[in-house]
Amino acid sequence: MDKPLYPCKPIGSIHVLANTLGVHPLKLKSIANKAESSYTSYNLKQHPTTGKVRTVCDPKHELKKIQKRLNSRIFAKVEFPPYVQGGIKATIDSKRDYIENATIHGRSQTLINLDVKNFYPNVKADAVKNIFKYFFRFSDDVVDLLTKLTTYRGSLPQGGCASSYLANLVFFNDEYRLVSSLRGKQIRYTRLLDDVTISSQKPLDGNTSEKIIKQVAAMLRKHNLSLKSPKTKVSDRKELHKEFEVTGLCVRASFPKVRKQDRRYVRQLVFNCEQLAAQTRTSEDYHSLWNKTSGLVAKLVRLQHSEGKSYRKRLTKILPLYDQYQENKICKRYYAALKVPREQHVQWGTINKYNKLMYSLGILSRTNKKRAQHFRKKLATHYSSVPVIEDFWES
Repeated sequence: MDKPLYPCKPIGSIHVLANTLGVHPLKLKSIANKAESSYTSYNLKQHPTTGKVRTVCDPKHELKKIQKRLNSRIFAKVEFPPYVQGGIKATIDSKRDYIENATIHGRSQTLINLDVKNFYPNVKADAVKNIFKYFFRFSDDVVDLLTKLTTYRGSLPQGGCASSYLANLVFFNDEYRLVSSLRGKQIRYTRLLDDVTISSQKPLDGNTSEKIIKQVAAMLRKHNLSLKSPKTKVSDRKELHKEFEVTGLCVRASFPKVRKQDRRYVRQLVFNCEQLAAQTRTSEDYHSLWNKTSGLVAKLVRLQHSEGKSYRKRLTKILPLYDQYQENKICKRYYAALKVPREQHVQWGTINKYNKLMYSLGILSRTNKKRAQHFRKKLATHYSSVPVIEDFWES
């Protein structure tokens, strides 16, 4: 499959759309009409050294619920070709993440890394309309309503629940032509949202690389987008002084690997955990350090680095613990949780607190297993009607 495909029937009316999303048509229109005031914006520091920030727009409860239903009931039905990576729900057959993206480019001789400039803010409402109208083939009134539900201030909001799916569909009618052209020359192409990677297992000369970059730039221009020039890199496998990476992973071998300096960093963190564990395993600083280190070790294990399993064993010996003060706080949270009426168990705040408490009890079980098991059993009975987080957004 070279082109994204929506295998379902087009939605021809707002009534059908409302039925699909499980909401009354008038309610759906109301949410769409006030979508512009239904986001919370905040700045997120993107780069620790440059201090560059990006604005994240988090949809509020009602709009978030609709967007998540759009994902599960419409966007998740789309069949994406393998060159589209990231922002797609993982399946048994395909993970579609940054590791899978890097794997496709293993054993490259020439590597071209490109970055789309200000991708989300520059995907305008008209581009989103075109996706709903010409890709999904929905009726005009449905197109207009869905555009209101998925855009913010005339653009694709970074942080919107449906934004990554729409970002993956911006080039639905152009990208496959470029990919097909490159494949005919045994050149590989992938796009992880705004990161474009092109590679070849045979060396590409400068002219060929430049021509390919111009082809990508031309495709972007059709959609009023452009390349971020400073992020454009052409690397040759023989240039050992250059980073030969795709989405932060080295692709010199057939399977992507973590850089040596990053592996040394993880080794240092494991050592730091052991040093701090000798002093305390109950402090907030230790919990934070252990969790951070554990996540990086999991990455090494998945990428089949030999040291990953040994690091995991070392961390397992020094799991974070709670002291008596923290255990008393958990007891207070437990008794408060048992007082929450059952009719409130379907509320987001209650579900969130319940899940956090159950996580804390998992840590408590390391030092007071009997008490943790007793609390878990009582909570499981009292909160038997609590939906899992995925089901909450569907209900």
